[in-house]
Amino acid sequence: MKRNSSNQLFVAALIAVHMLMTACEKNPTGADNKQQPALPPQNSITLDLNAFNQALPKGQADANAVGLNFIAARLTVASINLAVGSILAIPTATFVAALSQQPVLQADGKFHWIFTVNDGAKSFQADLAGWFDEQAREAVFEMRISTTGVTPALNNFLWYEGRAQLDNKTGYWEIYDALRPANAIKVLRIDWQAPDQNNATLELTAVEQGVPTFGDKVTYNVAGTTRIVQHFDASENASITITWDAVTKAGSITAPNYNNGSKACWDSQLNDVTCP
Repeated sequence: MKRNSSNQLFVAALIAVHMLMTACEKNPTGADNKQQPALPPQNSITLDLNAFNQALPKGQADANAVGLNFIAARLTVASINLAVGSILAIPTATFVAALSQQPVLQADGKFHWIFTVNDGAKSFQADLAGWFDEQAREAVFEMRISTTGVTPALNNFLWYEGRAQLDNKTGYWEIYDALRPANAIKVLRIDWQAPDQNNATLELTAVEQGVPTFGDKVTYNVAGTTRIVQHFDASENASITITWDAVTKAGSITAPNYNNGSKACWDSQLNDVTCP
């Protein structure tokens, strides 16, 4: 009886070890598995505001032919673009470039996408590292940039970093201030959800404390051809919401200081119309 019990325990132990080894082989975050983490989708960091940057429709020679509602929305989007673009221009350009590169597994156990991005006369040497956080079951990414084309010059500067769930449909980015590279100051956080290329939600939050914009948010939503951008001013506790169709260009603006706070609309020719 004792011998049979010992044999049974031995067999059970072998089965347990086999199951554990099999689980490790199937675990994409296993320490011995150097599987390449998939980069987050492009729409995790990009905002498409082209409807307000493109030329006026045929027959409208100048802005005077455009309705006031569209002009109010265009000015608001231009302000958002200026604020966001000053922070995200290079992070967006380098991340989009990384999507077309092939990474290399290096001695630090991380995959590295190493390449150069040119912006006019400026050249940015990019090193995007990616790996799995086994405990959190997340993919981790860090983008370091070197360049002499800006002031101050950057040497392996951690410009942005982020995490993504393993299904690659949700995550976040954190952006550092490249004008103060020695201080490692986070200025912007992007929480994103991107279930597919036609649907995404990005919430951009100003996170540097002690500045007037602290707590401000820009929420950008893509649902098919529908676009919604909302700017929340934390100091004023007020929001502006702009919606439009990426194909027809028709849309609306709702702002506290415009049209008495009521929704104001324009059509596909950018003319003022009564909101439906």
